[in-house]
Order: sequence, then structure tokens, then C-alpha cells
Amino acid sequence: MLNALRSIKGTNGAFLLIAAYGFMAMAEPETSSASALDEIVVFADPNDLLKAPGSGARLTQEYLDRFDHTDLHQLLSGVAGIYLRDEDGYGLRPNIGIRGATPDRSQKITIMEDGVLITPAPYSAPAAYYVPNVSRMEGIEIVKGPSAIRNGPHTVGGTINFVTEPVPSERAASLGLSVGNDGYHKLEGRYGDVIGDSGYLFDAMRYGSDGFKQLDGGGDTGFERNEVNFKWTLLDTKRRPQRLTFKIGYADEDADETYLGLSDADFAINPTRRYISSKLARFQTSQVALSLNYGSQLGESTRINSKLYYNMFEREWNKLNGFVRGNPVLRILSQPELYNREFGLLIGERNSEVGADRDTLDITNNDREFNSSGWQTTISHVLDFGMTRHNIHAGFRVHTDEVDRDHRQRGYLMTDGALIWDEVNRGSKVNNHQNSEALAIYVEDEVDWKDLTVTIGLRFEDIEGLRINNLNNETKTTNQDFLSPGFGMHWQINNQLGVLGGVYKGFSPVAPGSSGEPEESLNIEYGLRYRNDHVSLDLIGFKSDYENLLGRCRVSDFDCSPGDEFNGGNVEIEGLELMAESKWPIASNIDARVSVAYTYTDSAFQSQFLSRFSQWGLVNEGDELPYLPKHAAQVHLGLESGSWRVWSALKWRAEMREEPGNDKPDVGLFAEELTEIDLSGSWQFSPVLTGTLTVQNITDEAAIVSHRPLGARPNKPRSIIAKISYEL
Repeated sequence: MLNALRSIKGTNGAFLLIAAYGFMAMAEPETSSASALDEIVVFADPNDLLKAPGSGARLTQEYLDRFDHTDLHQLLSGVAGIYLRDEDGYGLRPNIGIRGATPDRSQKITIMEDGVLITPAPYSAPAAYYVPNVSRMEGIEIVKGPSAIRNGPHTVGGTINFVTEPVPSERAASLGLSVGNDGYHKLEGRYGDVIGDSGYLFDAMRYGSDGFKQLDGGGDTGFERNEVNFKWTLLDTKRRPQRLTFKIGYADEDADETYLGLSDADFAINPTRRYISSKLARFQTSQVALSLNYGSQLGESTRINSKLYYNMFEREWNKLNGFVRGNPVLRILSQPELYNREFGLLIGERNSEVGADRDTLDITNNDREFNSSGWQTTISHVLDFGMTRHNIHAGFRVHTDEVDRDHRQRGYLMTDGALIWDEVNRGSKVNNHQNSEALAIYVEDEVDWKDLTVTIGLRFEDIEGLRINNLNNETKTTNQDFLSPGFGMHWQINNQLGVLGGVYKGFSPVAPGSSGEPEESLNIEYGLRYRNDHVSLDLIGFKSDYENLLGRCRVSDFDCSPGDEFNGGNVEIEGLELMAESKWPIASNIDARVSVAYTYTDSAFQSQFLSRFSQWGLVNEGDELPYLPKHAAQVHLGLESGSWRVWSALKWRAEMREEPGNDKPDVGLFAEELTEIDLSGSWQFSPVLTGTLTVQNITDEAAIVSHRPLGARPNKPRSIIAKISYEL
């Protein structure tokens, strides 16, 4: 079956299939309204969240606008069960995990835009160096529990789906300008209109900053991002409700961003300092994304949706990796007194010895090109059978992606506080090609009987991978297939209270050419939902039992080659999630609102072993996993009236260890406890003009949020942002 589908999965073949199906569909008479044809994403209807036999959340446009955040970390910290590891302070390179799945470069979660895989190569190289700009989104959906098996390939944690703004039903325009300290700026605009049965939406955005860090000797530490998107849709209801949507987007980034952090001692003196050895760091990307979406209502009970997509992503990251020969930077910065010579070279207080590799700084241009494309179709059918109603969902996806890596090394000498090329042609450290071809199929039956909803689902993945090492002409292949069953239930006890529970098998594939086994997990959740006119509450317990936790070596790890995979054996992670929200009137035309998100997590390795993976090392049975804080919480308090609103946010995260263990971690091996407070207020001057003032991290709290990639890294200091927006 896989070979047969591969033979037609090319772009031309898939377009022909969709066109042919659309022609046949148009021959049917109209049977329902066009409202059912909105683009199918994770939750076709927000009410799906209320009865879903699995947990999830949807961040609405109102939520996204509260603090004018462009940092995805800041937005997702308001969702229980999500783990974040900050890196640059702006969320440029997000590290996101769900229910214990490692947050490292978000590689163990499925990331989509409008239901389409959006990371550069989700099978071949899942590390997410690109995510969409959140400021152009209408909402963000998060899926956990048994519902996660609808999406893939990474189901051990869950799914994040970015929902773009739909084409308007009448002429609409908006323009927004934000400015702040450290040269922060954001200019965004949208324009859409309707022409007959079709409509379009054009949006563009540019934002950036001069950066909040100070480079020794002076220099740039900021970034610029640009994005342009166009969406066109055609709605036809003459014969049957059907909709065709085409979307194309371009994005680029130019950032003076580095892997290099600080020693703990230097962090305590000045957390926003940057060492001179990171001066040449530069991250440049470009991305093109295309998709074609066709949806049709077939009779009163059946709906079909097909998507074609293509994504291209290119990046070059010129950055300090360490020394050509010698100790790794993370080890040097953790104990600078033991590595006085190397540390002196990093901070520019010593000169390199010419011809000595131990004194020569390794600054490598990590050049990578990614491509991904696919065709996916989903069918939904409602069937009444006796006393039960069956909502049957089925779908398949044929997908291919690839990555080409060429990491070109150059050596630099530290000379009187300046980096001087040693004029040695060192060639490439890494030069390889990886590609994956995958067939994914799922089927799910959601059975409603009175106040009980039971969902039974099954997902199948068949993945073929290829890895070619161009440095030694070595070729390796992998073949993976996995069957993932899932079961969930939701019982609505009365109009206000419901209980839920579920279990499913999670999966995360190995990289092409890997000799390891895919990551598998048994995921369980249980809890209750409460709703009334003023209060909503979700209290969910979860447990993730990993049979073979995988760790993947990255450039910043030492004593391993990038891409190497390590098995951590059996690991158990369990916890509790609380999400609550309330709204009530406190005066004439004034409402008070409060929302709370809290996560408790406990984790333990189930065996003792010694690993070459630097994030694990020596592991004892019962050791906690790194980067999973025991406690994390966020509270939003708001007052809203007809023309104004005021919001405050309190975000708190307990310290989290960065290496396995049980006792209090040693200095340099944990991220510090962090408390931040944001405040935002807006005033609607007229029906079309609104002003907003936001203060992020109002107390200017400074903490070490991570020692990875290479050394202590700070959160973003206090930021003041003013915004004026016009909306027609």
C-alpha cells in the first residue's frame, strides 16, 4: 500500500486527485450550509474541547493580544502540562515539551499550522529551528491525551497547532505599530476583501530588536524578522457546500544570536554580558510555505478535507562551538578556575598561541537546507446506530522530508581582544543528507450514548529513512512501523460536571540511519471538567511510562556526534494539571476575570546506567529527569470594561535540574527559580483606534533560565512596549 501511494504522492498527482474528487463532489445536490467547511484543524469546533475524551486547550485571539507577546514561550506558559526552556529571551529558538517529552528544540512534539506539519523536517530532523510568528495567529491549539494519535509523527507528548486568521467575509483592514526599549519594534498589517464567491487576505509583519545583551567591545546582539503571507479562498454552494483555499507565505530572519552563555560568577555581576568570543555569531534563515486546502460536505453526514503542502527552509548559523581541540565550553564555564587558560581566551583576556589547536576557537557555519511536502486527507462521517451516534474520523498522510547539512569549520585566534582567522582551510566537520518517506493512517470512532462519549482510535506509521555521510560515503537506512492504539471516555454527570479518562500508546521515530529503537510510551490521563456560567475548571492527572527514552546529541553536547541517539531505558513521569478560569461582574459595565494554570510533575529513571550523552551522564535508579520542574504556575488577573482593559500576569517556575539526580543539584547544574510579573493596559480611543501599554517582567527579575546550550543564560529583563492599532 505504501508503494502504491508513493507512486501518486507527487505534487501533480495529488493536485489531480483533489481536482477529480472536487469535480465528482460538485455533481451532488446541496445538503447543508457552508459553515461546516471552515478549515479543519485540531478542533473543528471550540465546543469539541468540552466533551473531548482527552485534554487540550485553545489560546484565543483575545488571550494572544493581552500582553502583545511575540515570544511563544510566554504564551504557552499559561497552559498546564507544558515545559519550557528559555534560550535567547525572545523565543526565537523555542524549547517546548509536553507531559515529560524533552523540551530540547521542541523535537518530541508535533507542530502544525492550520493542520499541516510546519517544522522544517519533522521526520528527518525534528529540531524546530522555525516556528510561525505568533502575532499573525488567530489562535493556538494544544492537544494532549488520546486525541494526540490523530496527529503525528511525535505523539509521546502531544500537538501544537497554529491557527491563522481566516479570509474575511467582507472588506477588512488593520495596522499595528509597537515600539519598546532595546530598540524593539513591530509593524504588522492585514488587508482582505471579497470578490464574488472568493476572498483574499494579505498580511505582512516586520519585528525585531537591538537585543538586551551587551557584547564586550561593542557590537550587534539583536534580530530582525520579516514575514509576508497571502491566502485566497473560493466558496461554492451552488451544487454542494465546498471550499478551496490556497495559501503561500515567505519568512526570513537575521539574528546576531549565539550559543555562548556566561560563567555563573560573571552572570551574578552582569547577566546581560556577552563574551567577545561570540562576536561573529549570526543566524540567517529563509522559509517558503505553500498549501492547498479543499473541503466539501457530502450529504448531511459526511465531510472531507484534503491538503497539499510544501515547505522549504534554509538556515546558516555561524557560531562559536568551542575549541578546535580541547575541553568543551560548557565544562570550562562551569569551572573556569580549573580551566583558566581556556576561559581567558573565551573572554578575550588571553592571546592564542599561533598554531596551537587548543588555543584556536572553532567557529563553524552550520549550513542546513530542509524540504518537506505531503498530501493528507481526512474524512468525517456521522452514523446513528440504535441508541448510539458514531462520529467516525479517518485520515491518511503521505509525507516526505529531507535535510542537507554542511557544517564548515574555521579556526580563529584570540588576539588582543579580537578574533583573527588562522587562514587554515579546515573544510567541513559534518556533510550529510537525510531523508524520510512516511505513510500515516488513523481511524477513530467517537461513540455518543446519552451522557457518555467513548473514543476508540488507532494510528499506523510506516517510515523509511536514508542517511548518506558525504565525508566517508557511508549509507545507512532505517525502516520503522508502529501501531498506536488509543482509548478515551468522557461522562457528563450533570450540566456542570464531567469526568474523563484515557490511555494511548505514544511514539517518536528515530532519525534516518539510526541503529536505535523508536521512543515508545504508555500515556494515561484521568480527571474532571467543571463548567457553569462563571467558572470553568479542568483538573487532570497524567502518567507517561517510557519504554525507551531517547536522547539526541546536538552540536552543543560534547563527547558525541550531532545526531547520535542514546537510550535512557524505562522512565516514569507523572503529574497533575490544573486550569481554571472565572469571570464575574463587579460594577456597572466592569467585569473581573482570573485564570490559573498549574502543573506538578514527578519523574524517575527506572534503572542505573552510564551514558555518553552529556545531559545524562551517570544515572541512578530513581533519579529525576532534567528540565522538568516540579512546580510551574501562571495567574492572570483582569478588569474589563467597554472601552478599556487592564491585565496582570504572575508567572512562577520552581528551580529545575539540568542533570539527573535526586538531591539538591550542584551549582551550575540547575536553572534558578523564576518569578515574573507582567502588566498591560489598553484603551479604545474610537471604534477603529486602540492604544496599549505593556510592561513585561515589571520587577526586572534576573535568573539563570538554562546552562544550555553553552553556559548560563538570562531571561529577558524589564521591557516596556507601547502599541497603537487601527482596525477597519
